[in-house]
Amino acid sequence: MDEKTLRGRLYELAEIMTSLPTPAGPGMPSGVYRSHIPVPATQEVDELLDHLRLRAKYVTFDLEATRRENRYLRRMLQRRANGGEDPDSP
Repeated sequence: MDEKTLRGRLYELAEIMTSLPTPAGPGMPSGVYRSHIPVPATQEVDELLDHLRLRAKYVTFDLEATRRENRYLRRMLQRRANGGEDPDSP
């Protein structure tokens, strides 16, 4: 694959990642994490790769934070259902 084709595909991928819906919006509660990193205006391959790496890190961070929050909320609901007992205790 030549550099021009690679540059074009990387730019397309960057545009797709930028256009993905973000969880935070006008109807979302405050404190919801939202990441928007603009796509570099220049089409240098190195810059696009750096941009994609950064976006991937933000997506991974969002996923990990969501998982932690879900675990915490599940435990809270289980405690309520058990009358205040810790669901993790034997």
